[in-house]
Amino acid sequence: MRRASLCMVSVLALATLSPAPATATEERPASAGLSLELNKLEQNGAACRATMVAVNGFKAPLDEAAFELVTFDTAGLIGLMTVLDFGVLPAGKTLVRRFDLPQTDCAALSRILVNAVARCAGDGIALEQCRAQFTTTNRAAIDFGR
Repeated sequence: MRRASLCMVSVLALATLSPAPATATEERPASAGLSLELNKLEQNGAACRATMVAVNGFKAPLDEAAFELVTFDTAGLIGLMTVLDFGVLPAGKTLVRRFDLPQTDCAALSRILVNAVARCAGDGIALEQCRAQFTTTNRAAIDFGR
């Protein structure tokens, strides 16, 4: 009986020393650099509408930010090459934009490749720095990224 009590005390002591798990409501610190998320795809007439989220994690505003994207169909063939222009991105800012990919059926897409950070410039921030500190995330049902 005494041994069981000691074990229980040890377990309780360890539990109080362990850090509390992060909750879904806690915010993550903003990452440095530039990120692009494919948030959603939806058909809009003859176009596939892509909802994109860009985040400027740099400490300075970007005077311009644009990304070259390439679409692939379910057979792996290239469909469209285009540049999505986000324009000005303030420092630490998240910006949502919708872009219509003309003559594109969302259901026929298998992948969207971010071919390059096409334009990125700001005070003390050069294109090569943006490219080196660029990340992608995806919430859609197709492959997206570099």
